[in-house]
Amino acid sequence: MNQPITPNPARRVLATMVTTTSYGTWLPGDLRGYVQNNTILPGEPKLLDHARALLTDNPIYFTRPQIIVLDHASYAAANEFGYRLTDLSIESWHLHWIIDHGYDTVPDMVGRFKTRMRQAIGRGRIWTEGYCHRCLHDDDELHAARGYIARHKGCRVVDGKRVV
Repeated sequence: MNQPITPNPARRVLATMVTTTSYGTWLPGDLRGYVQNNTILPGEPKLLDHARALLTDNPIYFTRPQIIVLDHASYAAANEFGYRLTDLSIESWHLHWIIDHGYDTVPDMVGRFKTRMRQAIGRGRIWTEGYCHRCLHDDDELHAARGYIARHKGCRVVDGKRVV
């Protein structure tokens, strides 16, 4: 069943939860499901095979040293742009973060973060195009998002407190 993600711009946003994946690790048609035009879609093996055939390089999986670099780059970017990064999980192939990005748009904030992390790693393309985000409007949504991040093996920060 397709589940549209429908943000309500009239509601006040406390923070935004963002998920981004490394290049080639979560493609259109992925059997785990995938997001297209803000809709969660089921896996499609033929589409996945086609997407794999279009890759111009091997998928990117972050090493332990690169994960540490990404962690530091995330906080440096937050400080540089005046954002408040409160939650962070970095795994070998994807990141989740919760951030208060003030009046900057989600695309601007995500673009800045992905650029600064890519620059810190010191190589070309490391990200899958796009990202998934959810605006968090109240304490219940924020708590649920924090719980989701905290359950990840790569969890580094929850509610502003370092856990590694």
